[in-house]
Amino acid sequence: MTQQERRKRLLLIQRADDQREELVSALSRLGYTVSVSDNGEAAFERFHEQTPDAVLLDLYVGEDGRRILEVLTADKREVPVIVISRRRVMADVVEALRKGACDYLMISGTIGDEKLLGHAMERAFQQGALRRENREYRSKLEAANRELLESLSHLKKDQQAGRHIQLKMLPETPKTIGKFRFHQHILPSLYLSGDFIDYFIVGDRYAVFFVADVSGHGASSAFVTVMLKNLFARKRSDFHHRHSSAILSPAHMLDKANRELIGMEIDKHVTMCVGVIDLHSDELCYSIAGHLPAPILSVDGTARYLDGHDLPVGLFPDVNYSEHRMLLPPKAVLTLFSDGILEVLNPKGVIAKEQYLLEALEDGPQTADDVIQTFRLDSIEEAPDDIAVLVVSRV
Repeated sequence: MTQQERRKRLLLIQRADDQREELVSALSRLGYTVSVSDNGEAAFERFHEQTPDAVLLDLYVGEDGRRILEVLTADKREVPVIVISRRRVMADVVEALRKGACDYLMISGTIGDEKLLGHAMERAFQQGALRRENREYRSKLEAANRELLESLSHLKKDQQAGRHIQLKMLPETPKTIGKFRFHQHILPSLYLSGDFIDYFIVGDRYAVFFVADVSGHGASSAFVTVMLKNLFARKRSDFHHRHSSAILSPAHMLDKANRELIGMEIDKHVTMCVGVIDLHSDELCYSIAGHLPAPILSVDGTARYLDGHDLPVGLFPDVNYSEHRMLLPPKAVLTLFSDGILEVLNPKGVIAKEQYLLEALEDGPQTADDVIQTFRLDSIEEAPDDIAVLVVSRV
């Protein structure tokens, strides 16, 4: 680019006289390219054809000065306008600035110090640059707002479609694996749920299940449930094709989910309970990652919470998850909830609610439908939080 191409272009609107000639010469010496006009119509034509970097406007160029100022400062290109005047009238200064002029120069005689003129021009260029940046920012913001409104309108439709897909991801219910029957139900507070349940057979000896409750609601939380579904599917595939036993270790699966979720950097955490049932020995191996309430085991008219609580998944990078083992006797029923169940129980306080759950499950409802009827979940029109129910019963 040549020096000439880098010269800033000015439009000087002033009637022809000695002062204009002196001003043009001073601006040229300062390195600017100057075009001149002495009336409004010619000025508008040059302004639109050339789009100067700045305009110097004599407020008393005939009778058009104020009208020209209003037109130029209203232009969307926001070219800075410096008003020049031969009169020292403060009312003129106030009026010019109020109508959008970026500066006001009083030149009653000779130009004087050209450096002061150069400083005024540079201030105008800086202000023009800021105005253009603001205009671009406003334009981008308006475009983003339009896109957001369009996205919101699509989201209403997409949420229902997403909910349909999420339901397709859930396992069939009921499902019998060996001596155990699995029943699940999720009551979402929104179309998309942050609660998720899965269970499946691994090899011909193990049944693996998990219940997850992702923090928050909506699409971002539902996305985490997809990640968990995929994680367990990958590890199940590794068992069958790579002879990896990771899927049979609840603690390992929680550790893997913890590291993957932290690596995603989406500010989400998950409470989970993961269990593996040995179909040959009826032994349950399980891990609990901050899940509340804890799984409830009902046998022969008694109910108790399973022991063992570690930190939720997705909060801290270095967590050691523990595993617990127990035998599941005949007629045992294991019931798992997400914490949304606590929001709909009548007793006050978490301890009273947990005791209420134990008493209600002492007889061991055999299916998720039984649990729904026991707690009248089917009568809830709008749940304050997602509610997930998984019932594992030994048949």
